[in-house]
Amino acid sequence: MDTTSQRADRFTPATRNAIALAKERVVEYKHTHITPEHILLGLLTDGDEKVVAALTKAKASAEQVRALVTHHMRPGDEGIPEHLITFSERAKRVIETAKEEAQRARAAQIGPEHLLLGLTRVPNTVCGAVLRAVDLTTEVVLEALGVPPERIE
Repeated sequence: MDTTSQRADRFTPATRNAIALAKERVVEYKHTHITPEHILLGLLTDGDEKVVAALTKAKASAEQVRALVTHHMRPGDEGIPEHLITFSERAKRVIETAKEEAQRARAAQIGPEHLLLGLTRVPNTVCGAVLRAVDLTTEVVLEALGVPPERIE
């Protein structure tokens, strides 16, 4: 498996921006790792049109999802220097799943929509619980992306 830094060149500019915004949330909350929740907050802040379309399909808003996620996030005691921030194991799984979603879609790069799909597919996270609470499921994201129903697993 390649490292997250090696995969960064496979990200679209919008995905790189969402990850940078996730890192900003880590600093803001004085956390030490990028988690799926930080990734979701980065995606919501970035406002990619495909992510917005999925939210709209689920009849959810970025503000609603952001409020639900941040409700579960507590500030840390001390942050760490930004250059030492790494991905948690669950965030690495999200990125690996996003890579698989991009490959399944025959996309040349991992886009924000693939990260969102990765977030819906990685179980047992606060992020996953929030997405399920607003009915933003894998199926809803795929439908918003125009994937035909017969191709949805």
